[in-house]
Formats: sequence, C-alpha cells, structure tokens
Amino acid sequence: MNTSNIYLLLKGTFVTLQLWIVCSIISLIFGFITGILRCSKLRIPLISPAMDAVTMVLRGVPLYTQLMIFYFVLPAILGVNLSSFICGSIALGLCSGSYCSEVIRGSINALPQTQWDASWVLGYSAFDQLVHIILPQAMRNALPALISEYSMVLKSTSMIASIGVLELTKVGTNIISRSLDPIPVCLGVGAIYLIINSILSFIGQAIERRYHVTN
Repeated sequence: MNTSNIYLLLKGTFVTLQLWIVCSIISLIFGFITGILRCSKLRIPLISPAMDAVTMVLRGVPLYTQLMIFYFVLPAILGVNLSSFICGSIALGLCSGSYCSEVIRGSINALPQTQWDASWVLGYSAFDQLVHIILPQAMRNALPALISEYSMVLKSTSMIASIGVLELTKVGTNIISRSLDPIPVCLGVGAIYLIINSILSFIGQAIERRYHVTN
C-alpha cells in the first residue's frame, strides 16, 4: 500500500473517531434520560410510556433503515438540508441510546427495594436518592454492558458509509475500487479497527476496575 493510500486511511480513521465521539455522546445522554424515566420507581404518566414506545421502535428497526429515514425522509419532512455526518450521527446515537436505555433501566430495577426505602427514611429527596444512592450502585452493574455497547458503536460507524460519509470503511472501499488490490486495504482497515477497539477496551476495563475500587 502506497503512502497516499495510508494517508487517506488515516483521514478516514479520524472521521470514524469523530463519528464515534458524537454518537457516543448522543447515546449516553439519550440512554440515561430515557433509562431513568423508564425505570419502575420513577415513571411519569404519558412521558414514560412515550419513551417506552420510542426506544422499542429504535431497537426494532434495523440501523440501516434508520439511516435511510434520517438521511432521506427527515430532511424532506423538516424542509432542511442535513449533512450525511449529522444524519448518521443522530441515527446511530439514538439507536445505540435505546439499548443503553434498557441497560440503565434494568440496572436500576435490579436494585432491591430496601435501597429506596432506606434512602427515603434518611430524608433524601427523589433526586438525591437517584444521584447519591441508586445510580452509583446501578452503574456498577451497568458498566460492562455500556462499555461493550460503545465498542459496538465504533464498529457500527461503518454503516454510515451507506449515506456517503467518508469514514474508514468508505475510504477503504474507494481505494479498492481504484487500485483493484483489496487484500492490503482490507487488512489495513481491519487492523485499524482492531487497534482502536483494543485501546477502548483497555480504557473501559481500567474505568471499570477503578469504579469498583472507589465504590
């Protein structure tokens, strides 16, 4: 593989990392808000059932279909032009956030009733109960699944190539179409994903160990 192709792959890698960061932020915010409001103790009439429906749709519709909807249908309905990067980030971020919502909801619901009762007896408000008592314990159970999910988000960014974002996979396919030499390019793309995922996995495990030690 020549130098220019390596440079193009590195540019694609940078775009992939940008996508991963933006999608992860959207996923984390959406997942935490909906997960908390969908748990059995904090449900709000109308709002929580609506969130149940939204997350069910996001989990039930394939990511590729969601990308098509956000890229072609949503701009037409809103009457605005959205870049493929923005559409892809929102679609993948919300899709991932729906799975994170289930993780957060399940982790909160798994805590025994005594945790809620004890914090209530001690005079904690509902907000203080959640922040100081419930979420720290729930996160201990949720961390492995969340770390795994954000690793999947990185790999799922390759799907955004379908709407024209020049991320790593798209750049790789473009190089192959010109050079007609797929082996070094495919191996290079795979190696880059593996390296990034290994780094993220190492960081995630370090965070998990530190969280368990400090809590």
